[in-house]
Amino acid sequence: MSEEGKTQQAGGATVETQDVVIVGAGLVGLSVAYHLATKGVTRVVVLDRESMWANGSSGRSAGGVRLEFSHPSSIKFSQYGLDVIRDFEGTFGMSASFNPCGYLFLTKDSNRWEKMRELASMQQSLNVPVEVLSREEIGRRFSYIDMPDLIGGTFCGEDGVADPGTVAYGFARRAQELGVEIRLGTEVTGITVEHGRIAGVLTTGGPIRSACVVNAAGPLARRIGAMAGVDIPVFPYRRSIYVTEAFDGLPAEMPMTLEFETTSYIRREGQSILMGMSDPSEPSSENIETDRESLEKLITTVLSWVPGLEKASIMRGWAGLYEVSPDDSAIIGEVETRPGFYCANGFSGHGFMHSPAAGRVIAELIAGESPFVDITPFKLERFRNQRETPESFVI
Repeated sequence: MSEEGKTQQAGGATVETQDVVIVGAGLVGLSVAYHLATKGVTRVVVLDRESMWANGSSGRSAGGVRLEFSHPSSIKFSQYGLDVIRDFEGTFGMSASFNPCGYLFLTKDSNRWEKMRELASMQQSLNVPVEVLSREEIGRRFSYIDMPDLIGGTFCGEDGVADPGTVAYGFARRAQELGVEIRLGTEVTGITVEHGRIAGVLTTGGPIRSACVVNAAGPLARRIGAMAGVDIPVFPYRRSIYVTEAFDGLPAEMPMTLEFETTSYIRREGQSILMGMSDPSEPSSENIETDRESLEKLITTVLSWVPGLEKASIMRGWAGLYEVSPDDSAIIGEVETRPGFYCANGFSGHGFMHSPAAGRVIAELIAGESPFVDITPFKLERFRNQRETPESFVI
């Protein structure tokens, strides 16, 4: 720590000071750090209790990047994120391994189908090249799908998958080059509030004075919020992912394919298949262990609409945590009742694809600029004002 990062207090003790403290060295926290640094805000420290960055949910993501969302602001978040990831090598000197395989959403529910078609019109008005496909069109283009009660689906060919680890590393390395400090193995144990405003944090490495704290703690967001006297309604839920052994017979064109009613999804992973599914009966927890029961449920579900996978065998699996908000939309912005405390939480499975835009917006707010996207739908206060922003495209 440089001398300019210390202040003298009564009694001769020195206390570290920073312009911004970011809690969480995952994709969102690192994106905030990078975007702040590009604006010349470099007296910034990123803190994480883990021994390496992106070691939590960020490193356990399925890597999806898509434009299909229910709200214009969410779509604009995705458009910015997709631009950053597609041109990652040009900006950061390393490829994010973006594969534009597309996203295909399927439904068997007539009410959901009507809603999907309605949202497709809104998405198209924002230059999202989404296609509305009948059951027959899906059967012709995606022959691996065998779902007798399928009604229809939507497909966007600009969507795809990328490598979250590389994106996190790119944000971290460039932020450090610009002067940001990333301090791993340092846990935040408290947040100091003076006269109703943020005044700093307490950590296992000592106190830090700062008038600006960013909560980018992912599934632990509520715990960090409570330290500042702020109730953030974000809860962790386990999500398991499995990858099959390589096998023959995979179609050449296979987008990330998601079946709404069972919340199951599959995509190619080289010559293998990556698959996952939510379990609405599983309670909130911080459990990241895989188990046989969830695997068997996933296999049974996926085989009900992709029977060709019967020939595949499971090679490996892992679990991570979704940070889920009540309406499945992110919580972003400065908390009105706690000046200096910024939230970037509750992405509900969309943290990777929205991390570039979330970092940019938080950096703009801290720098006193107007956000490039209207974040009113994402503010924490929407829950108090009963103006939730429900997201339909959630798995």
